[in-house]
Amino acid sequence: MVILDKWERPEAFPEKAYNSLIWPDMVFIPLYLLSAVLLYMNKKSGEVLGVFSGGAVAYVMVYLLALSGLHGTVNLVFDSVFLGLNIGATLQIIGRLI
Repeated sequence: MVILDKWERPEAFPEKAYNSLIWPDMVFIPLYLLSAVLLYMNKKSGEVLGVFSGGAVAYVMVYLLALSGLHGTVNLVFDSVFLGLNIGATLQIIGRLI
């Protein structure tokens, strides 16, 4: 939807900042998928990529929360829940690496 320019930008986010975030994030989607496949296959490289991917997603979620100015109940709740789950999953992967 983003590539076809049919994605509606949430009203809480300024257009320029949102666009500067969404396009680079599109580049990382294959990395997220590769990390998931390698983790499923119990590969050590999956754990390393999983930590990197988890950090990238956490960065994006914190950035989105900051962009929203902590306004908008739906954005705030769902972004916070997703951020918490992502941090928990990343900590599990780190635990596997140690």
